[in-house]
Amino acid sequence: MSGVDCVKAMTNLDDYLKRELTPELMVEVRQHIERCRECFEHARFEENFLIMLETRASRETCPGKLRARILALLRAEAEDH
Repeated sequence: MSGVDCVKAMTNLDDYLKRELTPELMVEVRQHIERCRECFEHARFEENFLIMLETRASRETCPGKLRARILALLRAEAEDH
């Protein structure tokens, strides 16, 4: 039986979704999520949310004029210090 309960699974969920846990803990969290309907649904929501954010972030860019203004301000600030 896995040593991961709902609290531990949800505490580690972000790292699990980013695959930043140890291999052993990845397996334990995955096994818990597969068995627990509430955790499964929460994990699926979080995973879909992260996918949506990554998809939108890859499409959104800063307009050229705004980027130029920001870079100019950063250069001016750097020169002052």
